Amino acid sequence: MKRSKLFILGITCLFCTPTLAQDENMVLNGYMKYMHTVIVPPGDSSMITDNFLHNRLNYTWYWNDHFTFKASMRNRFFWGELVRDIPFAYSNLGDDPGFFDMSIVWGSSSSTVLHTIFDRMNLTYQKNDLEVIVGRQRVNWGTTLIWNPNDIFNSYSFFDFDYEERPGTDAVQVNYYTSAASSLSVVYALADSLKGSTLAAKYKFNTHTYDIQFMAGYQKEFFVAGGGWAGDIKGAGFRGEGTYFIPMNEAAGETQFVGSMELDYTFTNGLYFQTAYLFNSRGLNAKSGDYAAFYLDRSLSAQTLSPAMHNLFFQISGALSPILNTALATMLNPKDGSLFIGPNVTWSVVENFDFLVAAQLFRGDPMTLYGDGGSMFFGRFKYSF
Repeated sequence: MKRSKLFILGITCLFCTPTLAQDENMVLNGYMKYMHTVIVPPGDSSMITDNFLHNRLNYTWYWNDHFTFKASMRNRFFWGELVRDIPFAYSNLGDDPGFFDMSIVWGSSSSTVLHTIFDRMNLTYQKNDLEVIVGRQRVNWGTTLIWNPNDIFNSYSFFDFDYEERPGTDAVQVNYYTSAASSLSVVYALADSLKGSTLAAKYKFNTHTYDIQFMAGYQKEFFVAGGGWAGDIKGAGFRGEGTYFIPMNEAAGETQFVGSMELDYTFTNGLYFQTAYLFNSRGLNAKSGDYAAFYLDRSLSAQTLSPAMHNLFFQISGALSPILNTALATMLNPKDGSLFIGPNVTWSVVENFDFLVAAQLFRGDPMTLYGDGGSMFFGRFKYSF
């Protein structure tokens, strides 16, 4: 059976359970979103609009005391000028990045695309201190919140704010909890060849109110070794993590270190402040350059969190009222002076229904990290069930 046939199997598992509504061991929830996007290219007064209808379904079946099955799918319908005028933006939408093909483009035209993908489908076995998870899952090894150099299995981008669940990976994960605050994890992420796979182990423990972790393994032609921590300093959250990527051969590239550190604090009035720093030893450290070349033939990973050597992040957020929340995030490349500005406001209209207005503004000189990004404006409705 071809791997693409597993998509049909997933549909069957998710929707063909006749006792779903009656069985208390099964849970189905999710949301429906509509988002309108306006894109303004850099140095251009023209605008491109995009429309995006997004439905998510999360299914959980508590089979018995030891086994749990989970599956989650994203159904997305795109239409508008972006699909019509820049079709290559969606040309790879049907390509599943995982080992199993659980993605399908149901149909597309000159201005519409309908797509479905399962980003979770796994079976968990748990007994005493042992936990085994097999299938597509989220392997979250990061300790920081903005950039995660330890997250070698399924990295994500801060700019993809509409995907709060974050991607999954096809893997086998074994966790053994040695105590209430310590554990040993081993994860193997499948690939078409051993060279393209990822295998790593992590040991996590707590000491002096700090969670500490060490990790080591292999990721796609690189040996990896790193660690991280999470604790606080006088009430302020203090987290960090770093990873060395050591090539197995000259063709894979050079040794690289990627590290991140964060501080955050919540004031008594509820105002939240966060700052972070990312260092990439192989990043560009110049006032101008070809930042796009950093991503050539390289997908998003813990090695490609940013093409710049130094990155700074600041965010402040808080509630204007019980139903109105606002936040302002910024990223800065201190070497070239370019920056990203991301304001947003969320209005909880009624229970389970909210409205978001957001912007992503990229500013700087041409050939700088953020100078060629232009601007994007978003309006989104979300209903959760």
